[in-house]
Amino acid sequence: MSNESVNTSGDLIRWLKMLALPIWAKLGLALIMLLVLFSALGLLVWGLIQQDRESISSAVAMLTVGLPIGLIVVALVFGDGGARKLKSLTQLVLSQEVPEAIRKNLSACPDGSHLSHAEVHHSVQGCIADYRVLTRLGDTRRTALEFKLELNVKKVNFVVWIAVAQTEPASDLSAQLEAYQSCLFGAANEGYVYNKLPIRGERDGLLGLVFIKNLNDDFLINPAERLYFAQDLAFFVRGLLNVEITHA
Repeated sequence: MSNESVNTSGDLIRWLKMLALPIWAKLGLALIMLLVLFSALGLLVWGLIQQDRESISSAVAMLTVGLPIGLIVVALVFGDGGARKLKSLTQLVLSQEVPEAIRKNLSACPDGSHLSHAEVHHSVQGCIADYRVLTRLGDTRRTALEFKLELNVKKVNFVVWIAVAQTEPASDLSAQLEAYQSCLFGAANEGYVYNKLPIRGERDGLLGLVFIKNLNDDFLINPAERLYFAQDLAFFVRGLLNVEITHA
């Protein structure tokens, strides 16, 4: 199969996944599929009873062609489709997949560390989610990290809040961010672009470091892409937490 054919098939599948049909169209399509299926089965039964090889061959041909196509249409069209589905998948990523990946990543840390019993709290409004990670050691608990995700279909903004004096000059800020260089390097290798202009004044005593990442066009409808993003982000968050705890 040529590359052109593969690209065409991929575009067709992506289009089908994004297709949103009105209810009447879905009912009409389902009715047509049922009619074709019952007609083929009826023809097959009649051919078996009458011992008509031509009817049996025609029925088998109809089922061979129609049934796989029908299953593909049902899976692609009714499985994923439209803006409503994309919004639902956005909520899934922000409210379930990302927090779960972070919890599992941090729970893998050795017992007794600040991270092994960390708690992840989140609140989601549309395509924006705020996260707060609490670390605990023994009977003590303290806030270790706060960050925000803005997921817009095929682009994500990641904002992590760090405690600095809002009046610090740029030179002092650069010195304070030196501890995060390892995290910044790893993020850059994974496609995150660091915005050197941080967010100031949105939260008292906190400075927002902004990272931007472009995602694949079918990110939301591709479970493997979503899983990789969530797990990779969990490693990023873990690195940031280590810096926060070390320099607390």
